[in-house]
Amino acid sequence: MALLSPEGEWLAANAALCRLLDRPAHELVGTRAHEHLFDPRTRQDIADWLARPAVASRAREVEGEGDWRVSLEPLAGDGADPAAILLQCEVVGEALHRHQDTARMQDHLAHGISHDLRAPLRSIAGFAAKLDESGAVGDAGRTDLARIRAATVRAERLVDALLQLLRAARQPLREDEVDVSLLCEWVFSELRDEQPGRMADIEVPPALFAHGDEHALKTLLRQVLENAWKFSAGRERVDIKVEGAVEDDRLRLAIHDRGCGFDMRYADKLFLPFQRLHGAEQGAGHGLGLAIAQQVAQRHGGRMWARSQPDEGSSFFIELPAASGRGQDPMP
Repeated sequence: MALLSPEGEWLAANAALCRLLDRPAHELVGTRAHEHLFDPRTRQDIADWLARPAVASRAREVEGEGDWRVSLEPLAGDGADPAAILLQCEVVGEALHRHQDTARMQDHLAHGISHDLRAPLRSIAGFAAKLDESGAVGDAGRTDLARIRAATVRAERLVDALLQLLRAARQPLREDEVDVSLLCEWVFSELRDEQPGRMADIEVPPALFAHGDEHALKTLLRQVLENAWKFSAGRERVDIKVEGAVEDDRLRLAIHDRGCGFDMRYADKLFLPFQRLHGAEQGAGHGLGLAIAQQVAQRHGGRMWARSQPDEGSSFFIELPAASGRGQDPMP
């Protein structure tokens, strides 16, 4: 769904429509987005409907030439003219079948990854452990067994990350008021528990609230904050600062670290699966963390981007729907 002004300017778009149109909300709001997203017949029907106030007092369903069915419904105002227009978009025809086929394929893929890939990994790890415990393998062989077991652990983590990526794209989202400040503190507590010896200076402002799915947003923040944490491995101390502000009903977060940074020439690869800008010795993992985070942000109708300087640290920016009625001073 989207909310339009009586003149046709898009005022808001929900996350489901953003996913359907493959556009973030900020690219739609403030424009007459229907004029370039829909087929010519649908565009003309919408324009005709908006141009005639008498007609616009009644709901209208538009069945265009493409893969969309669009309905328009006026929302009552103080006078005769509508205060706003509710636009609802539905996938129909072949596009609906393609969408359903893709969803089924993703479900089968997730099931296969979860079961068919895990089973052989468990067997490899189990037999390696038995050999190690049996004493039948010499010292040189035990070193090889340790490598096998470590490789299976990495593979199992990769399987978990692939499942997270699929779930981030497919899992239904709840819509609640989410305390982002609390989620950041929660993630940092987990990271400290995992590395209790690390010196860390963490700064999180209070009262940052988003509108969305708490579990999914924690996944997003975990990926970004863990990224900042692990790429600070070469520093004596982890320094991470979270900032936030609400502007135009959007919560804008900035997460700054003083880690190893990256070259902005390769920034276009940052959110792509399996694209690593660092080696394992610098903290690189499976290469799926930021892809998962971006998927969650986009499904909420938001976006992510980053700025960095090698050896000076990175700043990751996240834009999400703000919780209704929650305000925050602008970021410095």
